[in-house]
Amino acid sequence: MTPTIRLRNGADERLKETLGLATDTALANHIGVDQGQYNRIKNGRSAPGPYFQARLLIAVEALNLDFYDLFEVVPDPQDA
Repeated sequence: MTPTIRLRNGADERLKETLGLATDTALANHIGVDQGQYNRIKNGRSAPGPYFQARLLIAVEALNLDFYDLFEVVPDPQDA
């Protein structure tokens, strides 16, 4: 296994509340990503790539949310 990045637990709810959005589709549209891609990342079935990370960070820049508010780095267990 290799280190990876994932959406932090609770980030979905925090984003919707902060942005005043009710659905995953509305959030995905606000960020500018495909709703299916957003759901895969939210549910941990896919890692958020650079494009997704950049789109999300740009979308919340004015809200004083940064990378570590939204994402967590999951280290490789072999590195422990």
